[in-house]
Amino acid sequence: MTENRFDALLRDALLDANWLEYRTVWEEAEEPDFSPPYLRWRRNLLADPFGFVKRKLRPVWVRALRMAACIVLISAVALGTLMAVSPTVRAAVLNWLREISGNYMTYTSDQSAQTDALPSNWRITWLPEGWELRELTSNGQIYEEPSSQGGLTFACAPPGDSQMATNVYDVEDADVVRSTIQVQGADADYYESEAYRVLLWENEAGFLFLLRNTGGLAEEDFLKVAESVSYYEGSGTAYVLDWASEDYEPLNRYELIGACTEEWINDADQVLLTWQYITDPVCSFATPEGEPEEIPLGNGVTAQYWAAAESFQGEPATVIINGEEMELDGSTITVNGFTITVGTGPGEASSSTLLWTGPDSDTTFLLQGILSRENLLDMARSLREVPANPSPPSHNILFSEGTAGG
Repeated sequence: MTENRFDALLRDALLDANWLEYRTVWEEAEEPDFSPPYLRWRRNLLADPFGFVKRKLRPVWVRALRMAACIVLISAVALGTLMAVSPTVRAAVLNWLREISGNYMTYTSDQSAQTDALPSNWRITWLPEGWELRELTSNGQIYEEPSSQGGLTFACAPPGDSQMATNVYDVEDADVVRSTIQVQGADADYYESEAYRVLLWENEAGFLFLLRNTGGLAEEDFLKVAESVSYYEGSGTAYVLDWASEDYEPLNRYELIGACTEEWINDADQVLLTWQYITDPVCSFATPEGEPEEIPLGNGVTAQYWAAAESFQGEPATVIINGEEMELDGSTITVNGFTITVGTGPGEASSSTLLWTGPDSDTTFLLQGILSRENLLDMARSLREVPANPSPPSHNILFSEGTAGG
């Protein structure tokens, strides 16, 4: 068994064990409203958990991971049990092995690539009007429908010791909603339920493509997007920012072909500062609502700036102690020898946004973070061209919803 396959089995075991233990709690709980930085962090973690830790986390988190790994090893025994009782379908999709267990679909490949191209060489080249680019991942892109009611994920996995996993969360057995259709002249697995459309197919070079839609896109348009996927050469030019606020430290950089996502982290508040760019985009980046401020950056370039929304201050909490009603907001009291602090405190601060297009008009840059206007502008003005150096692709990719996130 390969190391990547073992890591994938460990991850699946932990997810399934957690689901068995906490399913009733999850179903009874209200849907949480996670912040975009947290969702981005969770998606990167789940897409390649072990690689994520090796690349990004500090020693204190490494210790935490080792503890989690022990839990995974203990929980791994659940994997055999689940495989024994869960409906599973195995079949070969060209060079990729498809495995369906419940509503999860996992595709694995041990074949070697027939090209030196990277997964980030392939892109969507058509989208309906109004869609926006929400995020660049290490293996693809995530788009959002204008009303934020629908999402579209495109990803590409390289052959050779790789795994692509996804799910159709609103059904019990994904195989029931699976059919075979033709995409770009190849057989494709098409999963269609009430809430999801998921499409997976392989090209002649052995790369596996994923297209996943959660509402907001008609079937005809969904299939048209799949047919639009094509190879992107890129210009051989990449970009870096030479300056960042001293409050932030580098976290990670995913450089794609003609695109990049780079993040910094503030250790004190554990908040992210994110910079993205893409050349020849199929649509614009998603930006905040409202009219932006126009700010000159120099060299004939003008940026659009959206200030952070005001932080929400919650109402003070009211408690009754020994029959006496007390209003507390961040106050500390002692009751029967126990010290209690009660209060809501300030709400979560939001990010400021800076968007601009380079002098060539082909590359769009987006910078978002909890920073002052001046600091964002200083970062943008530190932009510098460098030779392209694409990051190695992830060989373990997960895009799902439910207990595993998405």
